[in-house]
Amino acid sequence: MQTQSRNQNRRQTAFRLDKELLFYLNRKAKSQGKTLNALVEEALRREVKEDMDGWPIIKEPIIISDEVKSMSLGIKFTPEEIAADERLAYLLSK
Repeated sequence: MQTQSRNQNRRQTAFRLDKELLFYLNRKAKSQGKTLNALVEEALRREVKEDMDGWPIIKEPIIISDEVKSMSLGIKFTPEEIAADERLAYLLSK
């Protein structure tokens, strides 16, 4: 059950890496008993830790009323844009 919940907060993405870098990342992940995904995610989290610490951790989907959405200073966000950005959802809920 925890895995399903954790996967709901994940988004699949694709990016290009240098072949040599990918070789060393795979080697390091294997030596640490981790997946490449886990190793890269940990490294990226360390890179943005300071930024992440300044934002609240959002555990549940935030339901935003139409009244709150209308107070967004004329900027209109689609439900998809809000759903794709937890921080935007948080800010709009305030």
